[in-house]
Amino acid sequence: MAFSETFTIIENENSHPPRLFDDYQKGTSGKTVDLDVQLTAALREKHPDLIVTSVPSSNCNLLQFAAAGFATADMDKDSEPVLRWRGFIGPSHRGGSGFLADNIFFAKYHYKWNNEDFILYTVRIGYGSVQYILKEPRGDETTFSHSVITDALLASIGAWLIKEVPAIYVFDGFWSRSTKLWEQVEKASWDDVILDPKMKKALTEVSGKFFDSKDIYDEYGVPWKRGLIFHGPVGNGKTISLKALMRTLYHRDSPVVTLYVKSAPQSFHIRAVFQMARAMTPCLLVLEDIDTIVTPMTRSYFFNEVDGLENNAGILMIATTNHLDQLDPGLSKRPSRFDRKYLFPQPNKEERTLYAEYWRKKLKNKPAIEFPKTLCGAIADITDDFSFAYMKEAFVATLLDLARNHAMGDISDEEGDSEDGDDDDDDDDDELDKYLLWKVFKAQVKILRGEMDSGSSTSRRLGVGGHYGRYEALSAENEEMLPLLENARFRGFPQPCKDPALAAEPLKAHTLGTAALSPLSSIDSLANKVPKLSNGVWEWGVVTI
Repeated sequence: MAFSETFTIIENENSHPPRLFDDYQKGTSGKTVDLDVQLTAALREKHPDLIVTSVPSSNCNLLQFAAAGFATADMDKDSEPVLRWRGFIGPSHRGGSGFLADNIFFAKYHYKWNNEDFILYTVRIGYGSVQYILKEPRGDETTFSHSVITDALLASIGAWLIKEVPAIYVFDGFWSRSTKLWEQVEKASWDDVILDPKMKKALTEVSGKFFDSKDIYDEYGVPWKRGLIFHGPVGNGKTISLKALMRTLYHRDSPVVTLYVKSAPQSFHIRAVFQMARAMTPCLLVLEDIDTIVTPMTRSYFFNEVDGLENNAGILMIATTNHLDQLDPGLSKRPSRFDRKYLFPQPNKEERTLYAEYWRKKLKNKPAIEFPKTLCGAIADITDDFSFAYMKEAFVATLLDLARNHAMGDISDEEGDSEDGDDDDDDDDDELDKYLLWKVFKAQVKILRGEMDSGSSTSRRLGVGGHYGRYEALSAENEEMLPLLENARFRGFPQPCKDPALAAEPLKAHTLGTAALSPLSSIDSLANKVPKLSNGVWEWGVVTI
């Protein structure tokens, strides 16, 4: 094979270099202590004039960097064999077509970055993958020294990996960074939060004042940290308030990142949570359903992390719970841990009216739906004891029913018929029954009340009666808070890339163990990542938090 001229610096285009694959095959076909040692020695023997640099793919993945458009990688299929699996990757959503993809165990590439040419081998060793970068020495370099050019390439990849983009950091046994969850947070607004005005004002001010008050804490000689608890029945605004707060903090002049803890069942998980929080200060640390995170097994360790000798300055903790009375007193009654509690009760009539007004505004551009203001008070009257989540369920079910009937051309009057024989409300109902939305809404409320009375799974999920499990309590209002785990890329925590948009390699080890997944499980196309460059090259020092 005649290589392009740019590669003649590294390899003679007329030569036929010995194949590393033969050594790889020999090494993997027999007993081995450390295949990396054997391959490095073989490469040095076969290319005595080049510097060999070994880099784990989970650290700085050169192929991902090239796929993102910052370098080129052309597979050399002539001078070395290619060892790979071929498989089908199903669509990420129903109705998609899927595609075929390779999982490569052994390959050689001609790699080019910043007008520099390299030889690159990617080799699967055990559950991991190692990259061997070959480059000619420059200046006083020897074949056993580091290559300044190779180091510059790795530094550029590292700077690209840790570049901050808006995201929510999620912990579920290990840290990951979710841009999809951030997209849901970005949609949140305090305008969507229906709360007592004084309480909403307090919530919007408390966090901002904390992060602006470091000097005051220092002046009084007290630790710059706070803890808040959001409590109350499920479905009444705790999560939507959290999302609005996350968005507000990130859009400050000095952005505050959010760390969201989904689960941390072991003591070393608690340790990993606080290590990350200290590294990311100032930050908001969210402990959703803290009663499922701080258990009898981890309670003492958690208290030690909060109150121990290590510095937690700049950490604002917000814990949520549906059962404040069941929390350990060390959490709920110790001011040094959580000094302020905010109750999110079942909405009163005024708040239910405001919530109906909120939906009225959402539907004002839907001419097919008549929703006069007079319906808001009536809706509040018939939804007594409903949580906001339950009210949302009633509105969504109503709209779905209207859409179905409209599509079928079958609008039935029976949906608004009353069977309870309440004569006191007949006159009001007669006046309002001319509005189809009202008739269907009443029917849906009746169905939901029946479920409330029976203690069905829906009533438990939406916050009426019973004991709610961690995931039962997630209503339609806050389903976005379900974990959307993606790529883990941040300073000081080397982990594999798990973002489907960047997953050229199978999931390997994270800081707490090894995930032995099918090598084909995470292959995907590499695209849609366009960070900014500095004169064509990523450099250290361009990262802003």
